[in-house]
This record gives sequence, C-alpha cells and structure tokens, in this order.
Amino acid sequence: SSERRISKFWFLVSIMRFVGVILFLIYIVVPLAIRFSATVQRHLIFLPFLRYPYDIDLTKPADLGIEGAVSLRIPTESKMELGAWYIPPKTLASKKFEDFPLDSGHPVFVYLHGNSGSRANGHRIELYKLLQELDYHIITFDYRGYADSSPVPITEDTVVTDSHNVIRFVEEKKGGPSLFIWGHSLGTGVGSRVAAEMCQASRCPKGLILESPFNNLRDEIRFHPFTYIYRYMPFFEYFFLDGMPSGGMSFTSDTHIADIMSPVMILHAEDDAVVPFHLGKKLFESASQSKHFRSSELLKFVGFESKHQYGHKFICRAPQLSQLVKDFVNLAIIEPAVKSV
Repeated sequence: SSERRISKFWFLVSIMRFVGVILFLIYIVVPLAIRFSATVQRHLIFLPFLRYPYDIDLTKPADLGIEGAVSLRIPTESKMELGAWYIPPKTLASKKFEDFPLDSGHPVFVYLHGNSGSRANGHRIELYKLLQELDYHIITFDYRGYADSSPVPITEDTVVTDSHNVIRFVEEKKGGPSLFIWGHSLGTGVGSRVAAEMCQASRCPKGLILESPFNNLRDEIRFHPFTYIYRYMPFFEYFFLDGMPSGGMSFTSDTHIADIMSPVMILHAEDDAVVPFHLGKKLFESASQSKHFRSSELLKFVGFESKHQYGHKFICRAPQLSQLVKDFVNLAIIEPAVKSV
C-alpha cells in the first residue's frame, strides 16, 4: 500500500540521517577536535579518566598481596603530591622499619607506568612482585592527574617533572645502591627523556628497561589501532600528528636515547596490538647508531614470539624475564658508569 511505502521511505531517511550524523562525527568532528583542542589531545594520549580498578584502596597496597608494601606521598612541584608505593626487597619484606631502607645495598627500581588506570593495575602488580622476588626495592607512583595524585592538566612536561621528583626522593633516601628506571608503554617515552636528562646532568641511572616501547609519539599515533580508519585520509598528518607538539606532547624517544649513557634493555612482544613490534625495533635501531652503544652488551633487544600471547601488557609473565632482568642488573652494576646515581 502507499502508506506502507511512505512509512518505509521515511524509515530509510531516518537511517540515512543517523548514518550521516555518525560519519560527520567520526570524520569531521573527531579530526577537528584532535587538531585544535589540547584538552582532547591530552585525554586521548594519557587516558586519565580511565581510573580502573575502581574498588581498590590505594593507601593499602599490602592488601593486594604485595608483601611489605607501604603507601606514601611524594612531593612534586607547586606543593602538589604524588600517590606512591614503596615495595621492599623480598629479604626485607617481613621486617619493620621506620624509614624506607633504600640504603640497604639492594638495587632500586623506579617504575613509570603507561596511560590509563593506576599503579594498582593487575599487570603492574605482577611486575612489582617479580622485581620483589629478585630482591630489589621498587618505587611506583601515579603521575599528577592520575588516581590519588594531585589533579593537573597532564602534559609530557608534567609526567617528566613528576618522574624527576620521585628519583630525587630516592636519591635523598638511598646510600649506595644502584638506581634503575623501568618504563612501560607511554612510560617508555617518559623514561627515555628522564634518563637522557639525567645523563646530560652527569648523573645517569644505572640502567633503563623499556617494555613495549615506541620510537616516537608521531609514529605511535600513526600505527595505533584507533587511527586505522583515518590513516589513508588526505591531511591525516595535519589533523592527527602535527598538532601534538603544540599540545605539549612529542615523546621523541629515538632522539633522547642518543643522550643516554646507561645500559638499555628493550622488551617487546611480537603480538603487541597497541604499540606495534616494529616501533620497538625502530627505537633499537636508533639507539644502535649512538656512540654510547658501540658495545652490544650495553644495548639489548629481547623479542617475545606471538605464540606466547603476551601482547602489550603481559611480558611480566614470561618465564625467562627474571633471568633477563637479573643478568641486565648485574651487567649494569659492574659496567663503568658515567657518573650514575
């Protein structure tokens, strides 16, 4: 009947309108927002609004099964604070202490996490436990803008500043033990810059471990799954890449790594769907060109086959990881350091 045909026509029109609105949002609004809004850029890169797990008391890390772990607040700039945990080595975990015994002689790891969540995320806790079993101190924290740290609009500079302040906290507490930096994902961009700046100040860390790293933020955005539907659009670089530096984000690890004089170990899984494996290899290749890494022992790339399904977050479950870390730490400690801390 004519009424049925008319009804069907308007139904199709409404569907087309809906599809049109969706396409307009995806292909017009999103690119414009990313290009011209620093706030949108920061939220997409850092994902601070993803605060899972939600039902955890961050002041009680021992309740999460981390033996001897205690909560602390570390001061950073502008009288703000960082929520943090101190996790003692296995041999000290059952002891009572008034202050953090970072002068015990055990190596100290400062952990720089990636975007979203908090220091309490499951894969991060798995790594802390592994490092604790190896008898290392661990300091882990949330950058400002994350979890229970002071709120602030996050930029590359803020996360780098926070990391430097945590390292200064460690330096004030410790005596002779060696300091290592472990960065994961976005934290590798933070760690590379922090280590480079420390070396420029003649106080290199003993070693740097980069887990699931990218070579620079520009390439990471280019190959991230989120940008797949935009990648072949005209002006892709203009809308998605060119505006990031003006928003306070570059994370050029492939540039910073040339200034790092500490041993570096890169860990990457072939099936990483968030930071593609080839970006970790590109970072390794950039580092290989540095005069500081003429000895292959000082620069190591470890790949993990796809069959293990470690993906982006679970290299911590690799059976060989403990030995890899132990060997790296031992090498870094005996290697003549360039005024390391």
